[in-house]
Amino acid sequence: MTTPAERELKAAVQRLETLFREQQREIRTLKTARRAPQLGASSIDSGALEVRDPDTGATRLRIGYQPDGRPAWVAEGGEPPPAPSTPAVAPAPVGLMVQWNGALADIEAALPSDFDHVSVHVSAASGFTPSAATFVGTISRVGGVLPVVPLDVGTTYYVVLVGVGIGGVEGAPSAEAFGIPEAVGGVPGPGSITETEIADDAISTPKLQALAVNAAKIAANAIEAGHITAGAVEASKLAAQIVLSTRIIAGDPAAARVEIDQHGLRGYSASNELVFAIDDNGNAIFSGDIVGSQISGSRITTGTDPGPMGVIEGTSTTVVQRVQVGETRAQLAANGVSGQANMISSAEASNPSAPIAGFAAQPGVVMFALDSSALPADRMPAVTGQATSSYARLDLWSQRNSLDGPYASLAADPTSASGTWGTASGSQVRIQALSDWVGISALPEPSTVGQPNATPGTIYGFRRSGTDAPTLSIQSPMSTDGPGADRRAILHVEGGNSTRAHTVMNAAARVHRIQGELVSGSTDNSTDGVVEMASTHSISAPRHAPVRTDMVAAPTGGATGTWIAFASSAYPPISFRTGWSGRVRITITAAAGNTNSNASTIHFGFSLSGGSSVSAAVARAWSARGVLMQCCSRVLYMDLAANADYTLTPHYNYSNGTIGTNVNFYTTFEHSMVVEPLL
Repeated sequence: MTTPAERELKAAVQRLETLFREQQREIRTLKTARRAPQLGASSIDSGALEVRDPDTGATRLRIGYQPDGRPAWVAEGGEPPPAPSTPAVAPAPVGLMVQWNGALADIEAALPSDFDHVSVHVSAASGFTPSAATFVGTISRVGGVLPVVPLDVGTTYYVVLVGVGIGGVEGAPSAEAFGIPEAVGGVPGPGSITETEIADDAISTPKLQALAVNAAKIAANAIEAGHITAGAVEASKLAAQIVLSTRIIAGDPAAARVEIDQHGLRGYSASNELVFAIDDNGNAIFSGDIVGSQISGSRITTGTDPGPMGVIEGTSTTVVQRVQVGETRAQLAANGVSGQANMISSAEASNPSAPIAGFAAQPGVVMFALDSSALPADRMPAVTGQATSSYARLDLWSQRNSLDGPYASLAADPTSASGTWGTASGSQVRIQALSDWVGISALPEPSTVGQPNATPGTIYGFRRSGTDAPTLSIQSPMSTDGPGADRRAILHVEGGNSTRAHTVMNAAARVHRIQGELVSGSTDNSTDGVVEMASTHSISAPRHAPVRTDMVAAPTGGATGTWIAFASSAYPPISFRTGWSGRVRITITAAAGNTNSNASTIHFGFSLSGGSSVSAAVARAWSARGVLMQCCSRVLYMDLAANADYTLTPHYNYSNGTIGTNVNFYTTFEHSMVVEPLL
């Protein structure tokens, strides 16, 4: 008796065996499916199946619906076929018989599966290159004979064959063969042989000269179908020209057929509907689709005016294509002389002021123009552009191609890009970007009162070197000639960098002018204003820095009651330059006294030379009278020549007494003169 554990083990083994058998069946099914044809039960309902070259990926064969919507198989491209074997060429009356045996030049090689036919080429020149001009016909891949007529009798003609694949690819030509067309055999002169001199059955077919038996020599209805052996009439037996008085029908006279008569050539469908017609004037009509690899002609027209229509026409140097629907028209043209191709389009062709667009290309340049009016005299807004190997440019005109109105232009070359906005007055704004800086410049309009021309004013953004501070610079326009030539005002706004933590604003100009605000467009000159500076800032101007001299040694004597100049070693002279106002502040500090009497005096003063001359005077001096010592300063304000250089020389004057006894200079105290040029 089995235990529950044994029964469970047996059941598990059975389940594993069942699973293993199911997997074996699935493997056999997959193997069978892999060996079966992959498209055995497939169909192409839409699109096409493509066979591609495994090396290049190019399509070689398309099976299914083609681009024209019809199902077919179409070969494309392929490898060039090998060279065919040498043709056999036999002479024929006024022609040659060209025969190909269906083999290749390599007799051991078989024809490739995509070998379609051979093209037959004939020329009077030996060693010629096969071309469309030498093509005379084809022979299928199984071989055959092609008659080539008419040819000049007695002339040697050379023949080569070129293999063609089903994809239209041509291969190498065969070896060259040759032949000489023969003349039609001669007969005795007229009247030399009569019918009584010819035995019955004496004239056989080889004895008849071509065209010897004409319509006048054949009795009506004398030749019946039974008299013509199948295959007896060959191309070489027919004249080069056949004139018909009625018609020839190929096909069913009441269904699909082709007819030839004195009025031309016509083709009919199976339902007896006209498919194409070529009349005796050379006009052709096709009611169905025309499919071909090349259609040649000097003019092709589709549609009828005023409805949708198109025209393609060409000459030996030009081809033009025009399409139109009513007033909407476009033209595409290419000219072999100028080397230019262009396209022009308009929505209102008969309106000379209607918008128009044009594009053109020629060697080295491509151009376009979009005009609001096709008439240049309208001066309507327009856009033009061009590009070459060295630059590209886009121009926008408020008045077509004219500087008489505002305009804008964008240009770029390998090293820069720029944009210019201009007006009829001559003023311009330009934005420019180069490899290491960008700038915005503005050019004022020319002067109308004889002032010199000017270069633009510019805003630059740059670094002068890799470690320099980043800078924004505003530079004024600059006169090109006259006293102001080559002079401009600038404002540099600089950021900090690794070696300078603070920022800097540099302004450079001869005159820095701060004026009142604008009120209704005019400067307010009546209201007081103020220039304020933060408490952390001060003005530092070397021109207005104080200039000081100090007494080194006291004088020892001299005439009383007169002004005596200090020796330069005792009280050195000082030089200074006045500002634009010419105003200066002079401070004299001294410690001295004259005790000779209550009316006795001692004075410290100065003289000025340079921009103007100023002599020493009590009115401009430090003074002490009848005292032991007076220690103080005196401040003087003087109006001198503006922007002028001066020299101050210290002087002294005492009324009476003796220096060192009554007149004393206390040198332990300050003795100085300070000059401050003011604004």
